[in-house]
Amino acid sequence: MADKTICFCMAVTENQIRDAIKSKNLKTLEEVSNDTKAGTGCGGCHVAIQQILDEMNK
Repeated sequence: MADKTICFCMAVTENQIRDAIKSKNLKTLEEVSNDTKAGTGCGGCHVAIQQILDEMNK
């Protein structure tokens, strides 16, 4: 399965986000953004990042 780009501004993929959440125990959108830079451009991917966080941290 191809890796899906979540943040087009910063070219961050879903797998990069998931790996960061898992390896660094990230819990918030701000933590993910600080670590991966995803969501720091236009902000259009915030909902997608939050959905990944919610799924992984339930």
